[in-house]
Amino acid sequence: MSDNNDSGGIIGAIISIFILVAIWPYLLALLGIYLAYLAVLAILAWIAENWLITAAFAMGVLSIYSIFRYQLIGKAWRYVLSKAQEKPSEVLLENLPERKFIPSTNLYCYWCTKKLGIQAWEKDGKYYCRSCSEKLTK
Repeated sequence: MSDNNDSGGIIGAIISIFILVAIWPYLLALLGIYLAYLAVLAILAWIAENWLITAAFAMGVLSIYSIFRYQLIGKAWRYVLSKAQEKPSEVLLENLPERKFIPSTNLYCYWCTKKLGIQAWEKDGKYYCRSCSEKLTK
């Protein structure tokens, strides 16, 4: 009886083992790449389903990073303390000098920031429109 099960014998088995040993790292690398691809697909599918949670988490991380990167806590405290130490400045209307008419076209009112055109009044080096100047002199 003749068997058609010709596996190559012992030499064929040894050659197969050497080939397997030579390509084994590449097979593991391909398997790792495939598993990483499946993991990324699963993560992206979860993000697509829960985009609101993902956006909130990303904004939270960005906020925390910004707070520590730009030292916003210290800057906020410095701002609050500087504002607390400032005294409110009040304009004393009685001590203003007489108004003086200054013709100009590039000036803006010190109080209401309207463009003055050719009618501007100067008081203490600051320029005012007609209505603000009249309010100051009353």
